[in-house]
Amino acid sequence: MNNTKLYSQIIQDLSEEIGISIEDTKSLTNVALSSIDIKKINYEDFKEEILTFLVINMFSLICKL
Repeated sequence: MNNTKLYSQIIQDLSEEIGISIEDTKSLTNVALSSIDIKKINYEDFKEEILTFLVINMFSLICKL
């Protein structure tokens, strides 16, 4: 139950911080979570990694334009 609450909070925080929809944030987060053991995750570090991933990809897209 606690993991669900933290997951929901991360989705909400990322959505607000990045400015994308909650559905897009869920999709991105689920892809990232599919390759790790969620029992050993530090949610604050995970949130920072998602933000870093998005910034790098946005920068890459801008450079391609």
